[in-house]
Amino acid sequence: MRQPWLQPPDAPAPPGVPDDFSPRSPTRGAGAVALALGLALLVMAAGRSPEILDAAYGLPVLPGTETLIAVAEAWDEAMQAIGIPGAAETIRGGLSAGRD
Repeated sequence: MRQPWLQPPDAPAPPGVPDDFSPRSPTRGAGAVALALGLALLVMAAGRSPEILDAAYGLPVLPGTETLIAVAEAWDEAMQAIGIPGAAETIRGGLSAGRD
């Protein structure tokens, strides 16, 4: 990391964009970060749809619980239809093979 404040006062500035968290530093916009985070959460939710459904069944009876269970069931059915839980289980099995 190039940090101009660590340079001696009489030294010329290093070439390139300094890493000083200024507007000139290369950063990602909030929209791009939100999109990436949303996609990551969607992928994680797709791989854990059976666990999400199981957690929804364990919720206490409150207003809105039935709606949440219906959404979890629909999500799990959609993921089962395209084979995501089976693929995720295969990946988990392969990753945990060396742990025994």
